[in-house]
Amino acid sequence: MEKNKELIDSLIKFQILLNTHPDTVDSIPVFTNYIRSFLRIKPMGRTLPTIEIMTLLKNEKPRMFYLLKRHSSDDIMMMLTNLSMDYNQAQNKIKRILQGEVIA
Repeated sequence: MEKNKELIDSLIKFQILLNTHPDTVDSIPVFTNYIRSFLRIKPMGRTLPTIEIMTLLKNEKPRMFYLLKRHSSDDIMMMLTNLSMDYNQAQNKIKRILQGEVIA
């Protein structure tokens, strides 16, 4: 678990952001900055749970996500806002990572 401390810390920060920021346009810079820093993480023995993060964001902050997708001029952000998977599977994978399970 110690090897992926940066990833786990980032996922905890994401949960805090989801819980503390409203589903409004004002939250776009906060989540954009988070996503950019998240993408710089180099986890050991696994891939970044990028699709899971974007799925959680899309489901938990739908208005903000829609505005982010609609007004993004950045190619990377445009690509990321098109990523999606089953919401429950995304929640479960993030939960398992936070519990220290090694998931590829």
